[in-house]
Amino acid sequence: MRWLRFPLGRDAAGWRTVATERTVLAAVHTMASAGHVLDAIELLEPDHRIQVVFTHAPDLFSGGVHDHLRAAGVVAIDWEQAVQVDFDLIVAADRGGMHELGGPWLALAHGVMNNKLGAAGLVAGLGAPWFTHYGRLLPAAVAVSHPAVLALLERQCPQAVPVAALTGDLCLDRLVASRRHSVAYRQALGVEDRRTLVAISSTWGPDSLLGRSADGLLDVIAGLPDEYAVSMAIHPAAWHGHGSRQVLAWLGRQRRAGLRLVDPASWRGLVAAADIVVGDHGSATIYAAAAGVPVLRAGPLTPAAPGGAAEVLGTITRAVRPGRPLGPQLRAAITSFDAGAYARVAAAVTARPGAAASLLRTRMYHLLRLPEPEPGCMPAPVGLPMPVGDERCWP
Repeated sequence: MRWLRFPLGRDAAGWRTVATERTVLAAVHTMASAGHVLDAIELLEPDHRIQVVFTHAPDLFSGGVHDHLRAAGVVAIDWEQAVQVDFDLIVAADRGGMHELGGPWLALAHGVMNNKLGAAGLVAGLGAPWFTHYGRLLPAAVAVSHPAVLALLERQCPQAVPVAALTGDLCLDRLVASRRHSVAYRQALGVEDRRTLVAISSTWGPDSLLGRSADGLLDVIAGLPDEYAVSMAIHPAAWHGHGSRQVLAWLGRQRRAGLRLVDPASWRGLVAAADIVVGDHGSATIYAAAAGVPVLRAGPLTPAAPGGAAEVLGTITRAVRPGRPLGPQLRAAITSFDAGAYARVAAAVTARPGAAASLLRTRMYHLLRLPEPEPGCMPAPVGLPMPVGDERCWP
């Protein structure tokens, strides 16, 4: 399917029903970053002065984006049209192809940035290759969540520091707002009783919980007694890297034992519902802990930035002990939950708790050169979790 040629630029004024003044491009590279882009875009969409259009930006791990945008009911243009137009604002959380676009780019994070260390002790997504093209700085603004991220940015890409804006973490703020409505999120998963809801979180890659499932942990989790309900969120890169049919087949035994899977785009709804999260080293596990959900770690810890959220998480949470009954480990993690200790994880994720929606919106309106609407905005709860049925097979 070829996406439509949407009228853009000066010639579009007579075509539209609403006479908008600015056009914003939401460039979505991967399913993993789509939620972060949509979080920001939702702060602009109610404004009648603004038209938002979306495009599927180039990326090696872009599987599922096309269908996700089509299902979201957005105006989507193909990349070939996007690179021919100057936009009033571009919102993106990944790097691929950004040098081809015209307009001020607001660079978002697509996860917990002060998390894992990569090669040579560098944090991915904060280096010069991410934000520059042949020495030219690409973003007009870089949204960061914490002064520690600013320090990393200064070390890895100093030319981006002048455009960095401390905006907090909107993903975390929305999760915190959602936890107050946990009953509704549980009901969406069919858990309307007093069962303990165990959320399983797996990132992608060989060290993920799914990648290490040969150790039998998923069998143990799925085989928990009836006092537990178990749902799992798997990183979209795993779904689309292997194919949904294959993933469903690999987990067939566990699903027959009671494990439920949720659409990867709705992982935050699962965290909002959970009584406890069993998770690996992915950002979802960190976000869960930062939102105040008890965590039981599964799998090895990866090298973490000193003082970052992943390092803090490793010091305050217990790891699954293979070979021992899992039920008592889950109960111990829940009953020993220390809100003060978990608050340290949240403090490592964001330095502006609860303020990200307002701060991010202010930055975007500054780039758009428009007066910001009144009143101020608050973080909205996330969408409900969407269970995956037997018939769900993505292309």
